[in-house]
Amino acid sequence: MNGVTYVLIHPDFRAVKVGQTTAKAKRLGELGRRGWNVYRRLEVATAGLAREIEQAVLFELRHRRYIPPYLTQNEMRTFGWTETSSLGLITAEEVWDLVCQQAAATYLAPHIVGPPDGRRNNGSVPPRRRPGDSLPYSSLARRQARIEQLAPWKKA
Repeated sequence: MNGVTYVLIHPDFRAVKVGQTTAKAKRLGELGRRGWNVYRRLEVATAGLAREIEQAVLFELRHRRYIPPYLTQNEMRTFGWTETSSLGLITAEEVWDLVCQQAAATYLAPHIVGPPDGRRNNGSVPPRRRPGDSLPYSSLARRQARIEQLAPWKKA
């Protein structure tokens, strides 16, 4: 099932929120009824990948940029209050940039793309490409390509 990593803003609270869900879940609708507006959303191949991206962004916000959680559990009246930040400390655009950076880092991680140096050991300089030299496409990469090819903005 496809996952979604999203960035939301709440104009009344002056807050930004990063989170993750599945493509078919009603989480964004529930948050929308509570005043949250979708700033951007990134659809990825799996829900686990969406969660990995979200957690990497939260780590960056909390431990590298020292931006604390902004809203309390009472203010949110629901789940996800620990994922909020003040728009006075960071903009929604900056949070979205972090989502994109962490998504790229996750996709380029060695456990997904194969050997980190990308070299093939076939003895020629520069390497001559022969059938079987490159790694086969992973199922994750094929699913992500299919998602991007069917993106709504491409149909316009």
